[in-house]
Amino acid sequence: IGFCLNRPMSILFLFLILGSCVGTEIGGSTFPRACVKPYNTYPFCNTKLSIDDRVDNLISLLKDDEIGSILTARESVAVPRIGLPAYDWGMNAIHGVQSKCAGNRCPTSFPNPCGLGASFNSSMVHTLGAVIGFEARALWHERIQEGHHDVPIGLDAWSPNININRDPRWGRNQEVPGEDPFWTGVYGEMYTKGIQAGPDKRYLLGAVTLKHWMAYSVDKYGNASRHSFNAVISKYDFHNTYTPGWEQAIRAGQAEGIMCSYNAVNGTPTCASRWLLKVLKQDFNYSGYITSDSGALNNIWKDHHYTPNATTAAAAAAKAECDINSGGIYKHHLEEAVREGFIPKHDVHRLLRQSFKIRFKLGLFDPIENQPYWHVPPDVVGKKYHEDMAKLATLESMVLLKNDKKTLPLKPGSKVAVIGPHAKAQRGMCGNYLGHLCPGGGFKCLETPAEALTKQNVGGTTTVEEGCTSVSDCPSSQTGKAIAAVKQSDVVVFFGGIGESIEAEGHDRHNITIPEQQVAFIEEVIKVGKPIVLVLFNGGALSIESFVDGVDSVLEAWYPSFHGGAALAETIFGNYNPGGKLPQTFYKADYVNQIPFLDMSMTVPPGRGYRYYTGTPAYPFGFGLSYTTFSLKFGQAEPSHIAAEPKHQYTTEVHVHNTGDREGDEVVMAFFKPKNVTLPSGRASPLLKQLFGFQRVRLGVGETKKLQFKWNMETLAMHDFDGTKVVPEGGFELVFSRGHGAELVQRVQVANLHTLRRPLV
Repeated sequence: IGFCLNRPMSILFLFLILGSCVGTEIGGSTFPRACVKPYNTYPFCNTKLSIDDRVDNLISLLKDDEIGSILTARESVAVPRIGLPAYDWGMNAIHGVQSKCAGNRCPTSFPNPCGLGASFNSSMVHTLGAVIGFEARALWHERIQEGHHDVPIGLDAWSPNININRDPRWGRNQEVPGEDPFWTGVYGEMYTKGIQAGPDKRYLLGAVTLKHWMAYSVDKYGNASRHSFNAVISKYDFHNTYTPGWEQAIRAGQAEGIMCSYNAVNGTPTCASRWLLKVLKQDFNYSGYITSDSGALNNIWKDHHYTPNATTAAAAAAKAECDINSGGIYKHHLEEAVREGFIPKHDVHRLLRQSFKIRFKLGLFDPIENQPYWHVPPDVVGKKYHEDMAKLATLESMVLLKNDKKTLPLKPGSKVAVIGPHAKAQRGMCGNYLGHLCPGGGFKCLETPAEALTKQNVGGTTTVEEGCTSVSDCPSSQTGKAIAAVKQSDVVVFFGGIGESIEAEGHDRHNITIPEQQVAFIEEVIKVGKPIVLVLFNGGALSIESFVDGVDSVLEAWYPSFHGGAALAETIFGNYNPGGKLPQTFYKADYVNQIPFLDMSMTVPPGRGYRYYTGTPAYPFGFGLSYTTFSLKFGQAEPSHIAAEPKHQYTTEVHVHNTGDREGDEVVMAFFKPKNVTLPSGRASPLLKQLFGFQRVRLGVGETKKLQFKWNMETLAMHDFDGTKVVPEGGFELVFSRGHGAELVQRVQVANLHTLRRPLV
């Protein structure tokens, strides 16, 4: 991430550049730091000691009545008598630092994670994490406040959200990369590495807090609330769907933080669950800190009724090693819990130990002169290279779902009617968890889709009439003006979909259709008979089958955020060729009548997601078209039937060829399908197929690229109904796909059952 130069660079070169920036004065003499005179003689300031010894010394200096407040997010209080500064736990950074601007420099905003999931570009997720890490350091040095709290940001991001997109009705699907556990795990790993592992290996650049542990995908649905919901999960679903992404981010990404969720799992609130703690510590070898979601410890007694009062709730959370409390339970009740004997003091000291270690790993107790991260210059925030990467990510997130008669791309010089509730979107493009995108706040600096299309349509006429006052309100007084513009046009671009009023944190959907008045408006436009391009804004899947036959092209834009207007215009007019793929299944409207939303089972008929759904989706997982065409073939003659052997590594080579007339990106996905496989329990596996790899490549006209997919016997692993991880005896198919069109199939046979791991808890 270049911040002394406007270009990408290798990690080594970045380290050298960081070194050249060390002299930059950051924060001024008033910036609160630990271990400065006269407090630098304490043993916890002695860098020759181990972090464990330093932390133990610091804990020994604290008074009992200080501990609860120190373990409280926003913020962990200062202890002036030993020179310990305050610290804010809880900087959100779902797709950019969620802070206020530093003067005219505002944090870079990437597309929402649902769009990043559609890009199928893991290196871009790493870039997102690195941009967040460096910009957070710069903003922290300047003591810039969080976007929604009047406290300076910290360096631990309460991000990413790696919950599974279990059901399209969940209000927070915009925050997650999709429905697949493998891609979710890769996403969590790459985000984690980007934000934590900078060029100075001595320290963390920042710290992630993976959220929300565990099985959180209900916000507010009828009478069900996330604050009291009990997620009933089978061992099969727990191990096959809900935990693989976490294990990947923890083991491969080395995540330093986790947030426990509001809900309970199988009767125990997650923040009080010692069973879930054992999964983290024993199954996944997790050694970082745990924080509660905001107010979640209060839910333990008040909503779940798991303990009788706040004091016993504090004890229950502390015993489950919830190290930081976002809320007031620890501040007001932890000392009382110790005094009344509900929890021993050494358990409370363990919470301090685990949370303080993160601050030490961030370099907050060491001399700063030779720490590059303490000298990240202010102008890294919103740097051109960062914005360029955010725009590229936005372009890569676009998914072309339909393109009859090659309506797209449009030709400049056309008469274009730009209509629909999102035609002039600014806030509506941005989704949730936003910092300030414009100096002073608000969204007026964002280029709207209509403005961007007008710029692209050189020599043409662009008429803008939204026809709606919101995504749910399209009165005839407005639609009439829009229809008149449609009649005078060569082509119509309708910006529709939903927004935060329909799906949001704290608000789940009851259907997956576009609001009725908007559908009625679209149907009026269809009757005019002009070519129609439909652009969708949404996080969870939308059903459009009731009218899609009357629409010529459909472009899924998700919530594209700051660069959405420009990215959409460049895609619609062909300056960029869309190459994204759906990271979630798009069902038909009646899906919501087939599966109860509150049922957490993945296998309940007709099944959830591409891995279990036995019905016919409107658009399947991995689907996405292009303005050009591609073909696949194996690198050698079709591979023979392989008898997989333990500890043997295999490579399947796939060639992807651009057979069309323009440059474009293609995503090749690798799945395994169990065929005639029986699990040790004697039951057939309900798994239909599972993603185990993907690659996104750009190809010029006529170009071929050779892709290698590496796999071994453990690639075929799955969990039995008791949670045991196995490679079962039987036949498998490896399927290499572009999400549509012809697929390549390689057959694999496993001769004997191989048990890889039995659940420790």
